Amino acid sequence: MKSLPEQKQAQRDAAHTLRNGIEAATAGEAAAALLLDKFEGLKNQIVSLYWPIGSELDTRTLLHALNDQGALCALPVIVAKGKPLAFRRWQPGMTLVPGPFKVPVPPEDSAPLIPQLIVTPLLAFDGAGYRLGYGGGFYDRTLAMFRLNKKVQAIGFAYAAQEIEAVVTDQYDQRLDALVTEKDVRIFR
Repeated sequence: MKSLPEQKQAQRDAAHTLRNGIEAATAGEAAAALLLDKFEGLKNQIVSLYWPIGSELDTRTLLHALNDQGALCALPVIVAKGKPLAFRRWQPGMTLVPGPFKVPVPPEDSAPLIPQLIVTPLLAFDGAGYRLGYGGGFYDRTLAMFRLNKKVQAIGFAYAAQEIEAVVTDQYDQRLDALVTEKDVRIFR
């Protein structure tokens, strides 16, 4: 029988292959519209999103819409292995710089922010609200830290086709509060 890390990696490999085969079309715009409709009142809120890489569901429409509504938008920054994420202010027209793993991030002189809402990327999700990430544990550590100190909502942002029967989890995995796809919004908490 495979160990828990081996099971998780097998799920990641399968989920990555599946997501790479999804036709994106206008899924990012559709998911953005659903999120904005369901989670009203984000004006003056600090919202973290991710800058899409590879086959991730595109958040750029959502970033611009939230900014236009008066939300303060942030992007996550990997500080170091084994550490929670930091968040820096994003604004339209900003030139992003390559961060760890070549993920685009705001420059170092961007204001640090503490988000109230964190929109997370993922490889797969299940009906219980668990997300399968990339294996670094950055979002799980970050959510665990924020949930100890204050209320923060975590919303997965994914293609509907990324749903699997059950994500392999351990004691470190943090459940999502909600999930938004191009087809629906699910509330877990």
